[in-house]
Amino acid sequence: MTPVFISLILLLLLTMTAGILMLVRLAFQQKHALVTLRAEEEAIVAEERRMFHYLHDLGEAIWRDDQLASMHRLIVEGAIRVTQSTGGALYLFDEASQRLVPRHHSEFCAPLIDVPERVRQQMRENPSALLNLLRMHALGVEEGLLGGVFVQQKAVLAADLAADARLGPRPVAGQQGVTAMIGPLSFGMRRLGVLAVTSPKTGRSYNANDFEVFNSLIEQSAFALANAMSHQEAARSRIDQQELLNASQIQQVLLPERDPEWPGFAVAGKNIPARTLSGDYFDYLKLPGGRHGAVIADVSGKGLGAAMITVMCRALLRAKAASSVSPAAVLAAVNRQIAPDIREDMFITMSYVVVEKDGAKLTLARAGHNAALLWRKASGQVEAIHPPGLGVGIDTGNVFERVTKDESFEMQPGDCLLLYTDGVDEAMDAKGHEFGEERVQDRLAKYAPQGPKAVIGGIIADLEHFLKGRRSHDDITLIAIQKTA
Repeated sequence: MTPVFISLILLLLLTMTAGILMLVRLAFQQKHALVTLRAEEEAIVAEERRMFHYLHDLGEAIWRDDQLASMHRLIVEGAIRVTQSTGGALYLFDEASQRLVPRHHSEFCAPLIDVPERVRQQMRENPSALLNLLRMHALGVEEGLLGGVFVQQKAVLAADLAADARLGPRPVAGQQGVTAMIGPLSFGMRRLGVLAVTSPKTGRSYNANDFEVFNSLIEQSAFALANAMSHQEAARSRIDQQELLNASQIQQVLLPERDPEWPGFAVAGKNIPARTLSGDYFDYLKLPGGRHGAVIADVSGKGLGAAMITVMCRALLRAKAASSVSPAAVLAAVNRQIAPDIREDMFITMSYVVVEKDGAKLTLARAGHNAALLWRKASGQVEAIHPPGLGVGIDTGNVFERVTKDESFEMQPGDCLLLYTDGVDEAMDAKGHEFGEERVQDRLAKYAPQGPKAVIGGIIADLEHFLKGRRSHDDITLIAIQKTA
């Protein structure tokens, strides 16, 4: 065997060996690539699974009647899981204070604010001082890193918190070597707040894919949060409405169930609230010595506050009525009790009339209320009875008692007395025209011959025609008292 032939054989063996090694290397590379690809696919699947569970939990939480605090915690903890971060924080915009308020700040979330010097000093003795600050400290909407994200409405990936000048010139230990993703939460035109996740760079380095996932996460979180807030607001509204309805039912119970039977008189009354609760009230009283009384009142304002005042007035007047024969004195006693306890911008107008046992005389006191109207059967004319008087609650006592006086008068058979609140004469049509006292007097003269029920029903029907289907802006209350014998 010649040397040349041997050399050729060796060369061939070397070539085959190199080829085999190359094939082995390619096979190893392909296997490694497949393993890497499979790991990436598994990571993507795991990420999608985490996102799915997060969205599922958010969807369920929206329709539960949980406190919003539960939703806040769910958003932060879910964001931490999805992004595989160490900590997270949620700051929401408070419209009343115009600040970003921390709603949930996880224990291991890096500080996202400039830590005050006093807290830095406290941290030396009490490490929890920082976390306490982070969970309570609200920010101005343009303040620092979080404020910048909120105002600009653009998510940021902070590669190193310690290097961000918006967190102050001296970072604390918890900000060093930490990366963060921070994004604005908004729904439509409504800016809700800011969501952030943080992680030490040694354990987690966010990449472009992580940031894309985070942007998707803040969009879904904002949607869920806005829906949860709307759901809670609607639930509160339903509860508030039910409470108003309950209060209205109680208020209706306090009004007279039926018109009273007074010897020698026929009486009718009606209250129509402008809203669920009325700021008007009327009442009938059976007084010592065979006397009878009727009171009508109108509290300034509307809603629950006004309704509560009417209840106070009713209770106080009933308590004081038996102790005096003078309506003005009774109103004075009510005023002394109630004036110190109501807001300065509130007052009550009242008219209180007392009928003597034999019906020969009536006495009226008026605390700033509409004049009472008296239709005389003999003449067919309407008289206004308006003794001087100051509204209840305007003065604590001395001036009220000096101004408010009684006025006594007589009624003949057929005569009809009308007490009403300003919701009647000040009712306004679509053109801004008021029903007016002249119309009230005209309707009283028209319906009085038919009795007090006809007076009440006729005036209300004419008011409805005048308003042409529009709802009155004020409560309407009337009492008609007609002498029959």
